[in-house]
Amino acid sequence: MFQFDPKSVDITMYEGYFAENTFLAKLKGDSKKLGDKIVYDALKLYYCHKSQNTPATEKSTIAGALGYLVSPYDAIPDSMPLYGTADDAAILSYALKSVSLYVGNEVEVMAKSKLGEWFDKTSIK
Repeated sequence: MFQFDPKSVDITMYEGYFAENTFLAKLKGDSKKLGDKIVYDALKLYYCHKSQNTPATEKSTIAGALGYLVSPYDAIPDSMPLYGTADDAAILSYALKSVSLYVGNEVEVMAKSKLGEWFDKTSIK
């Protein structure tokens, strides 16, 4: 089975691909392709990045992970069936673990609300 190690990627080099003012539109456009789990994780990171409670060092990690998600340059190209989004999911999961202290209930509520706008509300757990 394929395994991707997110620690092998320096996500800080992807910070430049994350633009807060255009991120939601880009994510919404890709949401069906990415699936609700990846989009939910990305939204939690996005709202955590917007929070005043999140320190700048953690925001840097988040910007790198979200930049990696929207960057055209991935370790595994998104066009590869089955594996194309595996690296994105791993990077987002790794970043969420890193900043988990700052992903509170408010962040989760905002992420679920936005996810509910983009996906069938009955499919959200």
